[in-house]
Amino acid sequence: MIASFEHGFIFIKTRKTAGTAIELVLGSLCGEADIITPVHPDDEKIRQANGWRGPQNFRVGPASASDHEGVLERGDEADYQEMMKGHPTGNEYYNHMPASLARQMLGEAFWQKAHKWTIERHPYEKAVSQAYWKMWFMGRPAADFQPVLDELIAQEEIDNRDLYTIDGRVALDEIVRQEDLPASFNAVLAKSGLRFDGPLPRAKTVQRADRRPAAEILTDRQKKAIYESCRETFELMGYER
Repeated sequence: MIASFEHGFIFIKTRKTAGTAIELVLGSLCGEADIITPVHPDDEKIRQANGWRGPQNFRVGPASASDHEGVLERGDEADYQEMMKGHPTGNEYYNHMPASLARQMLGEAFWQKAHKWTIERHPYEKAVSQAYWKMWFMGRPAADFQPVLDELIAQEEIDNRDLYTIDGRVALDEIVRQEDLPASFNAVLAKSGLRFDGPLPRAKTVQRADRRPAAEILTDRQKKAIYESCRETFELMGYER
């Protein structure tokens, strides 16, 4: 999640939609008072290599003591994974923060005047990408791909609507299709008087081993289950089954 008071925008980061790459670039355009939440240590290195602004202002009030303090500076993978298992308690802005909590913490005045946007992706592609990411995160072998994918589908962990809706309604001003990036990115930036002319960084691209289209990887049963759990996303974004 990124909130720019200087440029008047709020970016709600969804899961497996190239959000990290966009977040890195947005951070580079932010001012000193803006909120930039931490990302994976490997991706923080991309920020550092490009001289882009890093995590800042994401804690509200005094920070409590933590075993994981300094994890971003150390680039400690084990500490990062442990840290990500926790759930912030209202005193910290964080990566995949839902619109409902962002609105509450940022305040109604800024929420109403800011341009609020996010990215969505075809649910089939999201499912495959998320399964590979979960395998990497949990240290599961390649042979576990189908069981992990089935677990995600069964637990309905693929849909992103929980992040950009409030009380079942879309709470943002704009949802960009990942399939339209990077061309649509500058169109969104222009609404805040910004522009980015460089290529988007390659963040979190190592987890997916099979680069075939998801429709060729998924079984008919899996496609049907994904459609049923993400039906509203299919309809909202105009995605084909």
